[in-house]
Amino acid sequence: MNNAAQPRFGLEENSKNIWIWWVLGLHVLVWVLAHGIADTNLDSYADMLENYAWGQDWGWGSAKHPPLFAWVTGAWFAIFPTWDSAYHLLSYFNVAVGLLGVYRLAQAIDRHDLALPAVMLLSMAFPYSTLAVKFNANAILLSVWPWTALAWAHSVQKTGRQGLLWSTALGGLAALAMLGKYYSGVFLLALFLAALASPTGRLWFMTPKPWLSLLVFGLSLLPHIRWLQSHDFVTLHYVSEQGSPEGTNWGMLAKFAIAPVAYWLVPWLLCTALYVPDGMSLWQTLRAWPRRMCQSWQPQSWQDSLFWFAILPWAITLVFGVTGFVELSLPWAIPIGYGFSLLWLRNLSQALNTTQRATQCILKCLIGWLVIVVLASPWYAWHQAQEGTENHYLPRREAAAAMLQTWQERHPHLPLQWVGGQWAENALLAFYGDHQLRVLPEVPDQFPATVSPLSNWQTRAGVLICPLGPVSTPMATDCPQRMRAWLQTQGQGTEPMVITVKSQGMRFPLDKPFAYLMFEYLPTKP
Repeated sequence: MNNAAQPRFGLEENSKNIWIWWVLGLHVLVWVLAHGIADTNLDSYADMLENYAWGQDWGWGSAKHPPLFAWVTGAWFAIFPTWDSAYHLLSYFNVAVGLLGVYRLAQAIDRHDLALPAVMLLSMAFPYSTLAVKFNANAILLSVWPWTALAWAHSVQKTGRQGLLWSTALGGLAALAMLGKYYSGVFLLALFLAALASPTGRLWFMTPKPWLSLLVFGLSLLPHIRWLQSHDFVTLHYVSEQGSPEGTNWGMLAKFAIAPVAYWLVPWLLCTALYVPDGMSLWQTLRAWPRRMCQSWQPQSWQDSLFWFAILPWAITLVFGVTGFVELSLPWAIPIGYGFSLLWLRNLSQALNTTQRATQCILKCLIGWLVIVVLASPWYAWHQAQEGTENHYLPRREAAAAMLQTWQERHPHLPLQWVGGQWAENALLAFYGDHQLRVLPEVPDQFPATVSPLSNWQTRAGVLICPLGPVSTPMATDCPQRMRAWLQTQGQGTEPMVITVKSQGMRFPLDKPFAYLMFEYLPTKP
């Protein structure tokens, strides 16, 4: 089949690629707008503030994860202002990069007819829509994995100079995937096994190309490996702690097993509903629906590379979960579905007119989906406000302004240079307040092996922050006791200032103040 000659929405061939840019631009615009209306804060777990704090360092690692998403966050906010909407823009720009990678991947495997519908379907999946708003180590893989798979496909297929260039790109992108999260090792293993499944892939191993990729991969990771050696392999210790001490966690294993359906349910149902043979009545379509749902996941043969690179990240993860080597976490499933829509479409698309008609319907459904998202966002904001949801009322920006004002009033001639305390909520002071403040986990000398030390912190003024939660229902925390104990060892005062602030305006009908403790650290003479 000559896929390049197939029409798209009745458009001329020279304009077919314009649609991908409209789809990606609309996806980013609508979701940033929707979250700007619906959300008054970043995520409640402070993961995104944590990214910002780690992004200050530009180091080759952190206490929990490799550094790619922190680098991206640091680079982004070197250009954009520290607004929540700018962070949401980063989140969905990351999604758009990944979706564009899926589009190019479909073209690389010679399924140009499926490229645009595959992207449109994926954009309605939860990992690429609602869940994508929280930019973290899982979300960064949404953008990196598809481009790595694209480089792998081209490396296998192309020869000569192009083959070597794509093999070099494969090594670099594979290293970036590992620097995003070590979980990418599962993805890279999936690509390796998918290559073994086909004759073309097996011949690839007989050429210099995979070994060139491996060389570039190793050299690219060398600085991170050296960082690990000099920091007592702290990130690997964190990974080892994710194992289940009681063996296999069957509950989490079951949740992860159904993740491909749960996270991709909307586009899966839509795809299996629209891709039906011509001439079928509504009753026939409904009767055949369960069969199409099963058919959408089936391989065409043991040599079906598309099936293997789409399914293996999920399957390999389940194997690790069964062994008890790690305790599975449902958010790990966020990046695994980059090939799902391509697999469904390949299995269900039968005739040219059916594919074209179904693709037109998908576009209409996508537009309707985005309209619903925008229309639902004011209701969601109103609902959160009426329910008194804590993250809706959390006054992070107001708290940062109040703390900085309090410091300036008490010490007008002493510049504040670092902030410690409750990680990673303490990063609010740098993100929403003074961007020059260095954010530290807990206290300056507690984690010397996990962060680059703040040089001469003893001679620099700082504060320690302990959030107490809503005044009406304070949360249980041992942060004040830990901060007092550390300050006492440093010969500092241990009485904190109580900062009470609240979010105000039309979006906050309830009176819900929050309290913070702010401990001072006054510098000693060098």
